[in-house]
Amino acid sequence: MPGDVERIHIHLFENLTREPLLENSLTTQLSDLFTRRSNVRLVPVEDAEAELSGRIRSYDSRAIAYAEDDLISKYRASMVVEVRLLHGETQALLWDGTVRWQTEYNAAADKMLQGDEERRAQEELARRLAEEIYFRLLDDF
Repeated sequence: MPGDVERIHIHLFENLTREPLLENSLTTQLSDLFTRRSNVRLVPVEDAEAELSGRIRSYDSRAIAYAEDDLISKYRASMVVEVRLLHGETQALLWDGTVRWQTEYNAAADKMLQGDEERRAQEELARRLAEEIYFRLLDDF
C-alpha cells in the first residue's frame, strides 16, 4: 500500500447498473479480503489513512450457447468496476483503475433455478473482482 498505509476505510461501492445488490456483494467481498489477508486494518472513515471507493459501471448477462432445440443453454455474466484509493486526510489520488471479470452459468427451464444460477454467477464476479482489486492495490506498490 502507498505510504505504508496501515488503516483503510472501504466505502460502499456505487452501483450504476439496474441490477440490485451488486454493490453489497462486492464491498463485502473486498472487506473480507482485507480482514483475512492483509496487515491493513479496516477502520471507520475518520480513522483511515486511505479511503477505497468505486463504481460498478456495468453488469451484463448474455446468452452464449444454445441447445439443439434452439433454447438457451448457457449465459455469460460480466461486470466492470472503477476503483479509487484516496489519501484519508488530503483526498489526494493514490491509485485508480478499472477491473473487469466475466463468468458463465447454465440456463434452466425453471426461472427460479435460473435466478439462483445467475445470483451464484454474480457472487463469483464479486469475489473475483474483489481479489483483482486487492492484488492490484498490493502489486502496484
